[in-house]
Amino acid sequence: MERLNNPHDRFFKEVLGDVANTQAFLETYLPPEVLRAIDVGTIQAEKDSFIEQDLKEFYADLLFRANIRNREAYVYILLEHKSYSDYNVGVQLLRYMSAIWDKEIKKQKNRRLPLILPIVLYQGKEKWGVSTQFADRIEGVETMEGSLKKAIPHFEYYLYDFSSNSGEEIKGPDDLRLYLETIRMASIKDPEKFNEAYVRITTVFVTREETETSERLYDTFIHYLYYLIAREDFLRLVQLTRTVSVERSERMQTIAEWLKQEGMEKGLEEGMLRGLERGIEVGREQLLWKQISKKFPQIPRTYYEKLKTLTIDQLDNLGLELMDMQNVEELKKHLHAKAGL
Repeated sequence: MERLNNPHDRFFKEVLGDVANTQAFLETYLPPEVLRAIDVGTIQAEKDSFIEQDLKEFYADLLFRANIRNREAYVYILLEHKSYSDYNVGVQLLRYMSAIWDKEIKKQKNRRLPLILPIVLYQGKEKWGVSTQFADRIEGVETMEGSLKKAIPHFEYYLYDFSSNSGEEIKGPDDLRLYLETIRMASIKDPEKFNEAYVRITTVFVTREETETSERLYDTFIHYLYYLIAREDFLRLVQLTRTVSVERSERMQTIAEWLKQEGMEKGLEEGMLRGLERGIEVGREQLLWKQISKKFPQIPRTYYEKLKTLTIDQLDNLGLELMDMQNVEELKKHLHAKAGL
């Protein structure tokens, strides 16, 4: 299992570093007139990264070579994972684009420079609120004479806002959609909505075909969560996962234990992991009740009190069977038959 130093960077590159996923992203999200100009079949990943060391905590990037209107060009994707809109993203993009052009100049000094298509993926906690026009960053540009505006670099980047309240629709094949759903989940402030998003994503992982690629992506997903949230919240997710898949819950524990052994765990005490096995973490009944009441809104509140008497194994069994239940009578029958209630 590979050590994870920057979870945002690793997850981003795990998914969009796969050319097929980048092709799918461009085909899904670019404006039609731009997409028509790109031969997505020519896209090739480059190894270069242009993020300065002191900014890698907040940004990740990928560079791709592609033919645009039958000419060699680049697609540059910048992941912005600050919690707020950064007014200087346009300035950074200009700097990174200049670095790409500098490389081209070194190859062939007098050759005309290739087009660079700049794309920004944003996953902050607040909706993006900055103009995507670089010129708008210049003081007084609104009232500036045309002759002065000629001195300003003019370009616009394509911004895709995947914060929880952006309204950006999530589309595409499984790997891409799971990634975008996850970075959106990361921006959710409400714990209940976060848990709902987590269950939805985990259910997709559980129901899809297991391949080497899908399992590697799942491991990266768990690594990402481990560093994204507080340790006690991660442990609660382990318990929540048991309502979807006991196997996945155990795998989460394995990953957490590996990270601890590798010295990457800073605040999780040994007793908490042992507590996972004993089911000590509180809140499992509330999480399962939330799923039940969402599926069967008319169920009496008294059944919540009955859930509190169930063992971990009984809760696991109920959580797994709940997905297939068609009506509240099936749920009541299960409780009476399996739990003796």
